[in-house]
Formats: sequence, C-alpha cells, structure tokens
Amino acid sequence: MSVPPPRWRTAFAVLTTLATATVLTAVAASSPAAAATAFYVDCSAAGNGSGTEASPWNTLSSVTYRTFSAGDQILFKRGTTCNGRLAPWGSGAPGAPIVIDAYGTGAKPHIAGGGGSDAVRLHNQQYWEIRNLEVTNKGAAVDNRRGVYITLEDIGTGTYYRLTNLTVHDVNGDDTKDLGGSSGIHFDVLGNKTKTKFDDVVLDGNEVYAVDRSGINMSTTWKCRATTNWDRCPDRVDNYYPWTRFIVRNNTVHDTGGDGVVMQYTQNGLAEHNVLYDIAMRSPKANAGLWAWNADNVTFQFNEVYRVRRAPGTNDGNAFDADYGTKGTLYQYNYSHDNEGGMILYCGCGGGTSETRDAVARYNVSQNDKSRIIMGAGAIGDSAFYNNTVYLPPGSTTKIIEEYSSGTHLTIANNIIVNHGSGGYSYTADHYKFANNILYGNHPGGPSGQLATDPKLVAPGGNSVTGYQIAADSPAIGAGQVIAGNGGRDYWGNRVSAVCAPDIGAHQRSTQNDATCGTVSNGGFETGSLSPWYAWNGASVVTGNAHSGTQALRVGPAPASAEQRITVSPNTTYRLAGWAKTATAGEEVHIGVKNYGGAAAYKSITDTAYTNGSVFFTTGSGNTQATIYCYKHTGSGYAYCDDITVTKS
Repeated sequence: MSVPPPRWRTAFAVLTTLATATVLTAVAASSPAAAATAFYVDCSAAGNGSGTEASPWNTLSSVTYRTFSAGDQILFKRGTTCNGRLAPWGSGAPGAPIVIDAYGTGAKPHIAGGGGSDAVRLHNQQYWEIRNLEVTNKGAAVDNRRGVYITLEDIGTGTYYRLTNLTVHDVNGDDTKDLGGSSGIHFDVLGNKTKTKFDDVVLDGNEVYAVDRSGINMSTTWKCRATTNWDRCPDRVDNYYPWTRFIVRNNTVHDTGGDGVVMQYTQNGLAEHNVLYDIAMRSPKANAGLWAWNADNVTFQFNEVYRVRRAPGTNDGNAFDADYGTKGTLYQYNYSHDNEGGMILYCGCGGGTSETRDAVARYNVSQNDKSRIIMGAGAIGDSAFYNNTVYLPPGSTTKIIEEYSSGTHLTIANNIIVNHGSGGYSYTADHYKFANNILYGNHPGGPSGQLATDPKLVAPGGNSVTGYQIAADSPAIGAGQVIAGNGGRDYWGNRVSAVCAPDIGAHQRSTQNDATCGTVSNGGFETGSLSPWYAWNGASVVTGNAHSGTQALRVGPAPASAEQRITVSPNTTYRLAGWAKTATAGEEVHIGVKNYGGAAAYKSITDTAYTNGSVFFTTGSGNTQATIYCYKHTGSGYAYCDDITVTKS
C-alpha cells in the first residue's frame, strides 16, 4: 500500500542575572528611548561596512555579542551564507521586539554553524522574532549540538519569542536529550536560584530535518513533582514551574534521529497543524513522534504523523504518547499512519508515584499503524479513547490493545475499528471499559457486546483520509453514546451535539438538531422508573443487566413490551437505535417503531449479549408523533433493552 502524502503544510546575555521576570521586563521597557535601527548583513560583500544597506556588515562577528535595542532589526541578505555563530545580545520590549529577518530576493540567508555547540543562540533575553533563515550546524563528527538554542537562567519569566519560517537541518548532534540535548530547535531553563520559565512562545511554519536527536524539544531544572515519581529529583522537593502559552504550529519535522516534537513542562500548551514523518530514524533509545511528558492540559490537534521508527528492544515508536507526569493531555483531529510502534501510548510508567490522568484521544484516524493501536503501561487514570476510526489492512499483525504493565484504566467508546489482519487483544479485561464500538473483521480476544457489522467506510485503505468517512447507510449513524465535553466537532469539522447520540467513529455524518434529537425520555432507564414508558403485559425497570449505567428495561415473558410516544416532525427521516439482549438464546426481542405514518419497522435481536439494533423511518406528511417500543416477541424468558435513542438522520 502506498503511503499517503502529508495533508497539511502542515552571544550570551548582555543583561546580568536578575531575580525576577518583573525586573527583566522593567529593564527592557524602561531603557532610555532610542530610535529603532535596521542593521544589514551581507556575508558575500567584499568588505565589512557600517551595517547600513549601502554598506552592510559581512561577518557574523559584527552581530554576535553586540547589544541591540528594542525595535531593532538585523537583516541578512538572501542568497548568502554566513559562517559561525549568530548570538546577538539585548532584549526588545512589548510592542517593539528585536527582529532577525531576511532582505532582498532569492533563497533564505544561511547561518552555517559549522559544528559548534549552537548556530543561533539567545540567553536571558526576551521579545525576539527570528524568521526566514536557513540554519545548519554540521560538524566533522557527531557531538552535542543544536541548530537554534534559547535559554533562560534564574531570571523569573522570559516572554515573547517567535520563530517563524526557519529551515533548520543538518545538525549532527549526539543522542542526548533533556537539558542541553541535541536538537534542531531547543529551549532550556537552567539554574537553581530563582524559579524561571518561558512564556508566550510561538514556533510557526518551520521545517526541521536531518537533525539528531530531537526535532523540537525543551527542558528545565524546575521540573520536580510527585506525579513523575521525582524523576531525577533525589531530594524530592516540589519546585515545578510550568511554562505558559507555548505553541508549536504549522511545522514540518522529518528525518530526526530521535523524538519529533516533545511538549514538556508546559501548562495549556498547544501543538497543531504539524506534519511529522521519518521520526526516530537513528536513536537506539525509546522515542515517539508527537508527545508530552510532565505537562498539564496540552492539546495536540490537526497533526499528521507517519513512519515513526520503533528502535529494536524498545516499547515506543508511537505516533502519540501521553506520558507519565501528565494530566489532561488531549489528542484530537489527528491522522496517524504507518508508524512502527503504533498509534498511541498511554504511559503512567514512571513507577512509584508517577501517573497519567485524564488523557483523551478522540476523533482521530489511524491507518496501517504497526505493533499495536493502543498501548497501556502503568498507572493510567480516568482516561479515554473515543470516536476514533482505525483501519488495519489484510496481512497486518497489529494488536488492537497491548498492555505492557498493569494499572491502566481506560474507557474505549464510539470507535470504528476495522481489522482485516490477525492481531488481537492482550490486556486485563477489567482495566478497560468498552461501549458502543463497531469492531469489524478479526478481533480475537476482544470484548463482547460490541457491534460487529460493516461500518461502511467510504474508501478505506487508500491514499486519502476522506476514505474514512462513513456512507449514508452506515450502521454507525446515531449509534454512539453521548460523551460530555466531546469537543463539539468531528475530524472533518462537522458539528457534534452535546446532547444527541453521535455517530460512531471520527466522522459525524448525520446532522444533529439539539431541539429534535434525543426526543426519547428516560431512554437509559437510569431514573429507576418506567415513566414515561408504559407497559403492556410484563415490563419493568431493573437493577443490573444494564448496557450502561446500572438500570435497564426488562420485558417478558412473551408477549410483552414497553412503549413510549415521542414527538417528531412530518416528512422527516429518523434513526431509532438501542441495545438489547435475551436471557435465552434464540428467543426474539424487537426494538421498533410504529404509528409514524408508515409500516411498523423493527430490528430483531436474538443474542444473549447486548447487541446494537437500529432502524430508519420517515414520518408521514401529517405525523407529529411516533410510538417506539421494546417488544419480547417469543419465548418464556426475559429480554432486556437499554440506551434507546432517536436521532434525525
């Protein structure tokens, strides 16, 4: 199978070390006013001029270690190469950042670091914009080095950094990460005297490739807390100080030795519209594509990740990873395919007090991922995998779930998982809760009570993600369960109601109207009462035998039913859906509708495990009511119905 193409395109501080960010900002803002100046650099010029456009500097030494002021611009001529380190001094001010940019026409100006520790360097500086440069840093041998390296140390908060439209490549770093790790673009907070963090950082539209170890990475000395089991914090003192307003968007990262993009130590961070491929190509250690560690409420959305390599003997190689020390990690609207380590790792695997909580993956598409779709490892609490669409082609050996170590607690709901391969499930059943999934194809060792019918994907297994939309007659329509806080949209941007039963999978095909959907009252019977249903012969609400929650409708022995009149609109098509089972195999129970302006329609169920049943019906021109029912048609045993919904189709 061919691989789908990407979908989106997608010197040191002049300031002395300061006690707080407030002081740093005050210094920048209250410096004596000076006219902003544009300085020009043309490294192809014959002589070193005065820095004007007519008489440009011709060497980086004229810029490095020179102090610049708020609003200044440092402009490099396009089509030229400057060798050495670019390390200007000074800070900008609110509304007047210092800007590094290009001028003229042609290729981006090239900063060739030549194998030093860093090609572009800022330290204890803020209010900077760096854009439209090509940056390389290739040495004669592998060593610890970076392309762009920005650091803070014992100054409080440094704010406003913009890295835009940079091309960073050929950085032959070593295999280290975290503080001082080798990367294409790297941010670090150093020091141990004053809590320090980055704030308001945007990396937008950059391309990073042929770098070791990481594409984009970050670290800090102010990271210690119990949820990481005090990782590399022997004194166990909580000094955690997360970074704020850190955004990575519209970047392309490929051919990395190790990790692609790592969001660490951030609070409410955002990584969106990025394309990552050929990740972890050389590192022998555990790496992943796009992931978070020791961070809270990081959102990953609208990204595409493919061909992440899984190093021999490691458990990673996933597109996505909600790693330990995280809370509220959210993966939504992403496309994962052809990754050796699988789609997603839920990793509470730091031991001791480490944990991962409230991690959610929703409305994502996975095609032909390897090893396993979901890997659970260690202490995972209150996390979920819902409304995703997964496709595994013939010949695949990928497992649907692999549990590496105990402690995972994960809800898996409303997903379409099509497996034409042979991989099954390797997990502890009571650690996972399954509801309203379509599991089509081969699912050896999988859960019972899920819908096993063909979901009728439009064109699965092809080169377009649109092939994972569902057809108009898909049984996935309206068959999901309502999940609070569902994000309000599907993978393709279609609205998802907060109160209507959704379609199963990443595609919300049916249109939902909050005023008319969900017209069934007490469809889950959780009130404990039958009302407003009415019984014919034997029908009652019982505790136990529920599909979800704790209550269900019991009907029988036959003939017996429970019915409810609902409000409908004339000349409108609806979908009635619900879950039913019989206590005795082969005895028949119907989920159906009548008195709507057409012939009675129903789904017959004879299974002893809960099975989803649904029917479509179109109301007559004068009909404003319909009667829905759960009817025990045959036999002397009981039948059970639960989670009955009606949605406009």
